Amino acid sequence: MKKAISVLMIAACMLCMATACEKKDKKENDTSAAQATETDCTAAELVTTEPEGKITISEMIDQRIKEEGKITLYRMRIAESNSPVEITEDLKVKIISYDGDKLTGYKNPDDFLMETRLGDIIHNKVDYSTYNIGAYGGNWKRYDNEFGDEKYVEEEGYVQREITTDDSGNNAQLETLYSYSKGTLYSRDAGSKEWNQTEKEDSLDIVSFGTFERIKLDGKTYMTFCVRNNLDLIEYDIIPDNKFTENKTVVYDTPGTEKTTVNTVDYLKKYQAVPQEELEQMIVFPGSKKAESSQAAD
Repeated sequence: MKKAISVLMIAACMLCMATACEKKDKKENDTSAAQATETDCTAAELVTTEPEGKITISEMIDQRIKEEGKITLYRMRIAESNSPVEITEDLKVKIISYDGDKLTGYKNPDDFLMETRLGDIIHNKVDYSTYNIGAYGGNWKRYDNEFGDEKYVEEEGYVQREITTDDSGNNAQLETLYSYSKGTLYSRDAGSKEWNQTEKEDSLDIVSFGTFERIKLDGKTYMTFCVRNNLDLIEYDIIPDNKFTENKTVVYDTPGTEKTTVNTVDYLKKYQAVPQEELEQMIVFPGSKKAESSQAAD
């Protein structure tokens, strides 16, 4: 009997130990998962140290192309709302590059919006071999549908860098890269063999450099530019720093600078940089009073 009780006690102890280990493992796993999530959501810090110098946007673009063959930027686009946006590694962005001649878009096949998680880019987890990489903006296009066919044949196309000035024409307010194309649009109704021909010109804004600030994510710094476009959407572009740009503030070129032109096209005058005080209401950085009040409300 005593032997039987001893065996039962040993079995019970072993069961308790196994359960304790299970709970410990589960707790460690839960902690790991929480840490992973926390890492994934690492938020950007606003860099407030005094810059050591200045560079113009043209210098920044030209130097990056000279050193790396292209300048790459990550864009988030948000509608204005009362809910502040926190720049984190979990943020979804679209990838665009410019090599001085053409703009290239990188479409992520794993996301229905063709976006990519910022943290995956920062930690080099993006497999570009699976991406649909091509001309940004689609200057050449063709599609067939139940209503008929349409195709666009481009005869002229280029990317241009332009500066928007104030009414006096002396003060640069915004700099923009946009693609221009001129060609012939062919269309025909469903079932018809006859093509209708229309001369067509397209201009598509790609990157507008507006309100400038610098952020830090995972120990690396990034230049950021923010504008409001003519659809009343906020465009927030993030560009990695390099040795040439780090510790410098970015300023607009002055009209007449080599390789730039002063633009007076009406549609570009609709673009504007977001005022700094408004930007501070839109974007949350850790430790800010807004972040603290937001957490208190939660």
